[in-house]
Amino acid sequence: MDLSVKARLAPNRPGVYIFYGQTGEYLYIGKARKLRNRLLSYFRESTRKQNKKIESIVQEASELDFIVVSNEKEALLLEANLIFEHKPKYNVMLKDTEFYPYIEITNEVYPTIKIVRRRAQNGMYFGPYTDMRFVRNLVDFLQQVYHFRTCQKNLEKASKSCMDFYLHRCEGPCKGQINEKEYNEKCIEPVKKFLSGDISSTLNLIETKMKKLAQMMDFENAAKYRDLLLKFEKVMEKQGVVLDQYRNLDVIGRMKNLYVLMRIRGGHLLAKLVYELDSTNVEDFVFNYYLVYKNEIPDAVILEKNLTFHMPNYFGKPRDDVEKDLLKKALDNAKNELNIKGLRRDALSSLKDLLSLSKYPQRIEGFDVAHLQGNFTVASVVVFFDGFPFKKDYRHYRFQSKKIDDYATMRELVKRRYLKHPLPDLIVVDGGIGQVSSVKRALEEIGKDCDVIGLAKEHETVCTEKGELFLELDSPILRMLVAIRDEAHRFANTFHRRLRTKEAILSILNDIPGIGPKRKRKLIETFRSLEELRKADLGKIAEIVGSRKLASEILSKI
Repeated sequence: MDLSVKARLAPNRPGVYIFYGQTGEYLYIGKARKLRNRLLSYFRESTRKQNKKIESIVQEASELDFIVVSNEKEALLLEANLIFEHKPKYNVMLKDTEFYPYIEITNEVYPTIKIVRRRAQNGMYFGPYTDMRFVRNLVDFLQQVYHFRTCQKNLEKASKSCMDFYLHRCEGPCKGQINEKEYNEKCIEPVKKFLSGDISSTLNLIETKMKKLAQMMDFENAAKYRDLLLKFEKVMEKQGVVLDQYRNLDVIGRMKNLYVLMRIRGGHLLAKLVYELDSTNVEDFVFNYYLVYKNEIPDAVILEKNLTFHMPNYFGKPRDDVEKDLLKKALDNAKNELNIKGLRRDALSSLKDLLSLSKYPQRIEGFDVAHLQGNFTVASVVVFFDGFPFKKDYRHYRFQSKKIDDYATMRELVKRRYLKHPLPDLIVVDGGIGQVSSVKRALEEIGKDCDVIGLAKEHETVCTEKGELFLELDSPILRMLVAIRDEAHRFANTFHRRLRTKEAILSILNDIPGIGPKRKRKLIETFRSLEELRKADLGKIAEIVGSRKLASEILSKI
């Protein structure tokens, strides 16, 4: 049936409509208060001339379907759910500047709490947050208070308890120490309240226990609760206390198609999130962020205009001076982020013109090699997208060769990477003409081609196949290339140092009876160097290995 005929058959009632492509893929999902009127507008020539996206949808669509619902609110929620599930080609979608972390409470009989960057359909999610270190410290603090499990064990199968149980950080559902109802009431529900913004309940609980223990002259345990309060202050200090009073809200600032969202819970700024959207309409952002991406909706969302959003929560202009000040901060941050992005894109365009690159270098991959006299040879690949780090795609590579030959390592790295992964727009190597030639030769051997440049350290010289280029030290182009080179160097050295530390600690632990793979792993994860292990307190090592005798033996060996 002709799609325009099908549009005429739609009822004039609220609903959701779907355009499908040639292979049944979802092209576009929309909602309408009156389905027939909205669908017929797609087939008017005047509409298609004014809106290129509508013209593309109609040209590519091979099928049209619609779902009738009772009211506009139902249509809104159904549209959001379908977009979240199918991610159609032509729907406006949020673009994160990075993959922000969330705290997940799993949907299990005995829920576990973990940090994730991708959300599944089930489970409860809090976030997103900006800083992964902050999230780890926050979960660690909450576990010390509420003793929930963080392991991935199948509790239906009998197994040994992990170290958290013996360190009194978990109530031990795997040992049958607590029933389902008690575990959820004692360990999970208070965490949900805290992450939803009721921070004061947790702090009051800790303070009450601390005072009670002090009155009972149990100063050792009172000190543990005092340390927990200090830990909370330390975790939160970098985030900044923005309000004197308890308040839960999100504040959205927009500059063009760039949005900054400040998440405030319990008076604390927990995250500053940056997104891009193919729309300058703030309603589109609110719809995508809260309904399509299913993020938590706080008591109030403060923005530059009032919205009617079929929700009981407040969406609108600042209601007092505190909210006015917060909105100003969000707008200032959005302006600053937009300026930074503009400068980066200008630098990338200038880089393309200056070096006569074959394409605009939207995706750049930086390489570096690290070794110790040929031992522990590793390489790093860092990825920059639109001039910003894209850490999700960072990778490490290890090499077995013990020869000191950076050129051979670079050639092997290129082959291992690009036989499996697509080419970027530009490769940046740490080095001069020799490294550039090695990479180009390796690409030729696997039948591929890509622009390659090097950055020689001594004078920060840009090296290409055609020769060398000297840029002013304050040039935005040079600063960006140096940032990519330095990030690749940092990433390679971090991995290299970790391998050396692991090898040094293992060489000692292997000679001590009673220390198995799990204990070794915990010691290596805890201590970043042999020197750190030497300086460690006997009690701390004993906590990790579960034995003071073993801890004493470890210290005696180093």
